[in-house]
Amino acid sequence: MREGFWPSGGLERPGYPGGRVCVLDVALVGGSLPAMSGPKIHTLSNGLRVVCEARPHTQSVSFGICLAQGSRHEEDLQNGMTHFAEHLLFKGTPTHHWKEIASQTNLLGGHFNASTGADCVKLYGSVISRDLPDAFALLAGMFVQSHFPAEEVERERSVIIEEIAQYDDVPEDLCYERFTQALLLPHPVGRPVIGTAELVGGYSRDGLLDYWQKVLVPSRVIISAVGAFDESALLRDVEKFFGELRNTGADQQGLSFVDGGHGAVALDRDIEQVNFAFGVTGPDRHNPQRYAWSLYDTILGGGMGSRLFDEIREKRGLAYSIGSSINALYRCGYLMVSGSTRPETAAEAIEIGMDELRKLAADGPTASELNIAKRQLERSILLSLESNGVRAGVNGDRELYNMPHQTPEEVIALLEAVTIGEVQDVAREVVNFGQPAACLVGPLEQSPGLQGVLGGLETA
Repeated sequence: MREGFWPSGGLERPGYPGGRVCVLDVALVGGSLPAMSGPKIHTLSNGLRVVCEARPHTQSVSFGICLAQGSRHEEDLQNGMTHFAEHLLFKGTPTHHWKEIASQTNLLGGHFNASTGADCVKLYGSVISRDLPDAFALLAGMFVQSHFPAEEVERERSVIIEEIAQYDDVPEDLCYERFTQALLLPHPVGRPVIGTAELVGGYSRDGLLDYWQKVLVPSRVIISAVGAFDESALLRDVEKFFGELRNTGADQQGLSFVDGGHGAVALDRDIEQVNFAFGVTGPDRHNPQRYAWSLYDTILGGGMGSRLFDEIREKRGLAYSIGSSINALYRCGYLMVSGSTRPETAAEAIEIGMDELRKLAADGPTASELNIAKRQLERSILLSLESNGVRAGVNGDRELYNMPHQTPEEVIALLEAVTIGEVQDVAREVVNFGQPAACLVGPLEQSPGLQGVLGGLETA
């Protein structure tokens, strides 16, 4: 899995694992900055959508191809197939060997990547404007014409199994993966996007190619481009590569709402710190309270002035990495608090974190906290949208989730309208969930009191 979605503008959070997190503020934004026209939506006869936003003052263009097919849509015995197919898109078409694909991306000098998630799979890139025709032809050909050479399937199978093993060796990744499983299973969205070594080891070349060709339905494809480019020329290229695709009418799996569970797991590992994650279900992409949720998350764990950072890191020095994040998907979302600390202080750090949840529910945020959070999100929105890549991702995501293309001013106005009481309502919803889902990874035998803090943990 080539990580880091088609850029959607996550915030940098000091001392937070991985640096980047998915929050609702930028993901909610569409449209354009002041004095810019909004995106234009074009729909091909087969239902494929193209989102174009002109920024003629720039010298580059960012674009992405998104297919609304992710791990949540897979059958049980298909888990990991979408991600496997994403890898194989780079491994050759009838006109390009994988070495040619690699050399051409280097020749174009831009930035190209791909990702698979629960809701979709994406290819995306950023190039200088005059290289867009060549870059789009390359990525479009990969998306539509990849033929999954048998020898590359075997090679990439080994790569993905190594990737799975790598995740298991990184405590933060392992903790996050098991936390989401504890919270979201048995719904398909709780399964690992990458699949399992056992399943990946059994997929055949013909099975993978047949799967990809069946799910490549044009009405589920969104192409987004932002920057300085010839819109008419791009639309002609889209028609050339995607116009012959036809809809199969096949139903998608895994579209039901996700309720969330109270599972908990503890993984004993011989490492220096205890990595922890706990949380509850939260807002999906269409939740009417998503602006209040975003402000709640910012106040709770969204940076250096957040409650978690202040209480756990600054006042007590219990952790370097601590914070909260929201992941909002289709009919599914969750709030997660996570961090890492020494085994002898893990129980204390977690208890303080849970106590902050209770305090916000009991008292709500202060007027000052809410004002600072609004200013923080407002500036994050405006700064993020300076990037063509972020804007292309936001515009594409809005089409993916069938959401309106609001301007930053409209989103900021909605954030400004959120009251203390609405944020407190969110805080109460969090604590009313009951015992949160949780995962611990680390030297648990050296960590007194953990069982009492979270309870119900199954040691593995």
